[in-house]
Amino acid sequence: MLNTHTRFYSRLGIILVLIYILLFLSTGLDKMATYSPWLAFLVCVALSVGGFVVSILSIIGKRTELTPYLSAFFSFLLILFTIFVFLLPEGGLPPAIPLLFNE
Repeated sequence: MLNTHTRFYSRLGIILVLIYILLFLSTGLDKMATYSPWLAFLVCVALSVGGFVVSILSIIGKRTELTPYLSAFFSFLLILFTIFVFLLPEGGLPPAIPLLFNE
């Protein structure tokens, strides 16, 4: 069953990465973060981790094209970016969500 859905998983991974990038570039995440940083964080985590998992499923399904590998790579970068933006302090400013560094 996994082999029959690899193209769907590959496209879904790309779509999730593109939605994350479009939300970031259209300042939708900034507006969401001003109301609730937790909501923006959960949306970012869901999109990036979901894209990574779906891309890995596409790779496991014996997909021999380059797109699932690129999608998994960009999803992993988006996971790291989400951690950097929401959980790490920058230039003396506290993080948006103080889980790791409490004041």
